[in-house]
Amino acid sequence: QATVEFALVLPFLFLFSLSVVQVGSIANDQLALGHAARTAARAASLADVSQDRAAEIARSTVEDEITLSGVEVSVELEETLARVTLRYRRSITIPIIGSLLHTITLRATASMPRET
Repeated sequence: QATVEFALVLPFLFLFSLSVVQVGSIANDQLALGHAARTAARAASLADVSQDRAAEIARSTVEDEITLSGVEVSVELEETLARVTLRYRRSITIPIIGSLLHTITLRATASMPRET
C-alpha cells in the first residue's frame, strides 16, 4: 500500500520540486535585471549627452552586467533625472506549467539624479 501511495504522489512531488527550481531561477533573473538597471541608470546619469547616446551607453552597460539575451532597454532623460527600464521575456521550462504559461515578462526600473 505504501508503495502504491508513493507512486501516486511522486509525480506531484517531482513537479513541485521543478517549480521551486524554476521560481528560484526567475528570482535570480529579476535580481540581475534590477542590478543592471541601477548600473545603467548610473551610467546614463553621469553622461552629459543626448537621449540617443545615453540609450547606447545604457545598452552597453546592461550587456556588460548581465548575460541575459533579448533584454529591452528604455532610457528617459529628464532635466534632473535619468530613468532606465529593462524588460526581459523569460520562458517557463517546467513540463506541465510551461505549456500553460509560456513566458513571463520581468521588468526593472531605476532612476538616478543627473550629475551634469
